[in-house]
Amino acid sequence: MLGRAVKMAFWVCNDHAGKLILANLLWAIALCVPVLLGLSALSSSNPALALYVAAPLLLLGLGVGLPVASAGLAHMAAVLIEKKDGSLGDFFSGIRRFGTRAIGVAILYGFASACLLSSAWFYAKHLGASRPLLGYTISALALWVWLFVMLSGLFAAPALVQKKEGVWGTIRIAGLLVLDNPLFSIGLSLQCLALAVVSVLVPPVLLFFSGSVFIVLCSSAYELLARKYAKASIESVPAPNGPSHVGPVTTGHRAPIEDEDDDYLNRGFRDFLFPWKS
Repeated sequence: MLGRAVKMAFWVCNDHAGKLILANLLWAIALCVPVLLGLSALSSSNPALALYVAAPLLLLGLGVGLPVASAGLAHMAAVLIEKKDGSLGDFFSGIRRFGTRAIGVAILYGFASACLLSSAWFYAKHLGASRPLLGYTISALALWVWLFVMLSGLFAAPALVQKKEGVWGTIRIAGLLVLDNPLFSIGLSLQCLALAVVSVLVPPVLLFFSGSVFIVLCSSAYELLARKYAKASIESVPAPNGPSHVGPVTTGHRAPIEDEDDDYLNRGFRDFLFPWKS
């Protein structure tokens, strides 16, 4: 399934490169401008400047700019995947409809990450000498939970815009997807990590491509999971004591699409070399 998600993301980006580059520029501005200004202020030797200027700028970029722009990209990606067409207006529509909830999701993910990472450091440092087994066990557990939180974050933006849930509902759906598809989630995270490394090493990639490609890839992965669960919910018989969580996690926005009916999944290298023959 991961290969199909990568293939879908590739063709979405190939077919709509111009729109996605423009959207990525806006995404990069929303993230990079306040973050770079904040890091510049943080590098100064003035504590007051770091506290009153750097901290608010970093929070603005990471806590507002990143989630709001990512929600816009996720909505745009969902439209491109479903309708095979769209416009930059879908980016702004996603910001308007989901921006506030995206900030709430980002705040909770940031709070959880801060608590888990600080717990991992605290117990390893303060119990590592006196009670090493307990200290390192708790530290390792905190790191594993943090990894789970980070994996679920990959599905947060697509879940938010496609299921249109609230903050807690979005986080719940993202977490259930990771629990039900751990290997797929790990493979997706490795793809995103590779993209992040390339973006850092080659700054033009960050400016023109990385955000759009990252969101399109995660949205493609979410879309294929949604199709899997939608198909399973149609084929399965409801349990007498109540339905499983699988169906409601990702389905409900439309009927499932078979792979053979999806143009994004039925093109190969020849179509890339000779697009006019497709």
